[in-house]
Amino acid sequence: MAIKTFTTGEVLTASDTNTYLANSGLVYITSASATSGTSFSINNCFTTTYDSYVIYFTGAPASAAYGVDIRFRASGTDTTTGYYYGVSVVDIDTNSLSQDAGNNAGLFALYAIADTSGRCTSVIQIVNPKLAQYTGVSAQSTDTRGGSGYGAINMSGQLKNNTQYDGITFLFGAGGGTIGFMQARIYGVRQA
Repeated sequence: MAIKTFTTGEVLTASDTNTYLANSGLVYITSASATSGTSFSINNCFTTTYDSYVIYFTGAPASAAYGVDIRFRASGTDTTTGYYYGVSVVDIDTNSLSQDAGNNAGLFALYAIADTSGRCTSVIQIVNPKLAQYTGVSAQSTDTRGGSGYGAINMSGQLKNNTQYDGITFLFGAGGGTIGFMQARIYGVRQA
């Protein structure tokens, strides 16, 4: 839907309001959270209605400092084989930059690390998960390691296969940590 510009003295009708407000920005799809375990999944959140999605994620551990990873799902099953190609750049508070490439990996590492004194957050953008082509992913995350530091993380990558994904899994603490709290809110990006 094209953007309409109203001029001075023009009447804004209920029809205009309903049409233009309904065709704006992000559209809430679903949310999920977990307070125990090491992962949680959201099924049937990606459809052909939207090409792009934005996920707002927050996490906090129940024990120690652990990071968050994501995997994509099709029909309730995670893709765990080597289709994940990504790179992450981490800027720690000591002004040291590090880079990590995950080529042919089994997941995307967000490098969002939380410990018992702080939560991590991520804004994840996903392009074309439901199309039979590569799925693009980018994320901006915070790393809150309490007294030992913090960081800003940028990750981008592609899931290099033609699977049509309809869900996502968030994994917490690949090193054995447990969830204190995780929440993901998923929005579709309106196409017109």
